[in-house]
Amino acid sequence: MSELIKLKSTINSIAGSAKQTAGNLGSFNATFSKQRQSVEAAIKGSSQRKDQEVLNALSQADKQVKAAAAALQNAAQIASRYGASL
Repeated sequence: MSELIKLKSTINSIAGSAKQTAGNLGSFNATFSKQRQSVEAAIKGSSQRKDQEVLNALSQADKQVKAAAAALQNAAQIASRYGASL
């Protein structure tokens, strides 16, 4: 197998894995967001520091999961285009 064919295969594998993982993160995030909102509704008015720490941590995690899914989708698209060009 030539090096170019190996590279194309690897790139296509990466693209597929990235796309699948982005989808899995999207599914996870949908559930996580609902759970985060439930927790937020339960403790939103609290002035206790621990409650605010939890809300902040969950909110930050929610944003980072969305960002990771978007980054993986972008990587999948770019890798797919690159693989197709080889």
